[in-house]
Amino acid sequence: MAKLSLWLPPFSPDYSGAAAVLFDLKTVTAMHDGSGCTGNYTGYDEPRWYGSKSGIYCSGLREIDAVLGNDEKLIQKMCYAAEDIKPELLALIGSPVPMVIGSDLSGIAKDLESRTGIPSIGLDTTGTAYYDKGAFWTACQLLDKFAKPMEAEDRRVNILGVLPMDFYKGEDPALLKKRLEQEGYRVGITFAMDYTLEQLKHVGKAQVNIAVSRFGYLMAVYMEKKYGIPYLCGFPAGKKTEKIWLAELEKVREEKRSAVFGIRDRKKESAEAGILIIGEQVMGNAIRTALGTEFGIENITVGCLYGKEEELSGPGDCDLTDERMIKEEMNSGNYVCIIADPFLQCLKRNDEIIFIPCSQYAVSSKLGVGDQVLLLGDRFNQWYEKKRGGI
Repeated sequence: MAKLSLWLPPFSPDYSGAAAVLFDLKTVTAMHDGSGCTGNYTGYDEPRWYGSKSGIYCSGLREIDAVLGNDEKLIQKMCYAAEDIKPELLALIGSPVPMVIGSDLSGIAKDLESRTGIPSIGLDTTGTAYYDKGAFWTACQLLDKFAKPMEAEDRRVNILGVLPMDFYKGEDPALLKKRLEQEGYRVGITFAMDYTLEQLKHVGKAQVNIAVSRFGYLMAVYMEKKYGIPYLCGFPAGKKTEKIWLAELEKVREEKRSAVFGIRDRKKESAEAGILIIGEQVMGNAIRTALGTEFGIENITVGCLYGKEEELSGPGDCDLTDERMIKEEMNSGNYVCIIADPFLQCLKRNDEIIFIPCSQYAVSSKLGVGDQVLLLGDRFNQWYEKKRGGI
């Protein structure tokens, strides 16, 4: 019962992250379910869906298919769709029912590839993990199938970890790409929004990978082992912070040594209540670093909704894995201000605590769009000046 939520909605699951990674590619992607999980992704987790031509479909799994394990029906549907669409990739995405009945989606994908001659992948997502893990598993399969080690090109970088669950329609990553180009860098790929399969094949040409989310960090670590590409993990929120971040990027490029931006060796001791930032870990770190650099605020804790990576954590950071833990931390008396998605405000019990809404699509979907924030560079300063109130 620890995972029971009385107030909060379920956050974006692994199958939505997998589908989001495949969204821009010319694929036939089947979410293997009875339409509920597919509808959850297209209706609530994917702001790009309406008006798009993305080839993401539902397998139409029925009770008799689940009982009898009728994989041939799914295979035939995929083959017929491949004949009509002629995609670059066939993909199968799992949901809770295939998990329960033990469907071997990886094995089915191998059968599909043998029959059609089209590269195919099977993703055993279950709906029990969060979107960033599903995105990571999908990205690894894509890299293993299409990308090869290559000689690095001078000042070429990749931006990793871009998903609509974190960045809505991707305006902040687009601004980051433009800023990098102004500094003389070439962006090979913005993964996994607004990219092509051809760009994916050449990810090994980068001198540095820039990880802007936990998904991006997991990818950067994987690619460092696979291709030897060093990474910088962090996002440049704040006007002065942006300059420091660019200097750190150049240092990583020159020294070929990976770095995590903005994690301080120790937190300043203070008896006063501080600030709690709740959300995705890398962007939470970005806000903390900007508050420290731009406004001199030191007593800040990051609460991680989707899992905490120790390498990205500062002292006192917490893993808020369920509603009860979030509520307890928010009302612990340790904070004078909370920065989080507006859906979390209902868990706050002390009216004296300032709540600053900073929405994330993985939590509040289209209902939180009004509180979406652009954090790159000086935009963070402008936002916080408006929202800080009496802090």
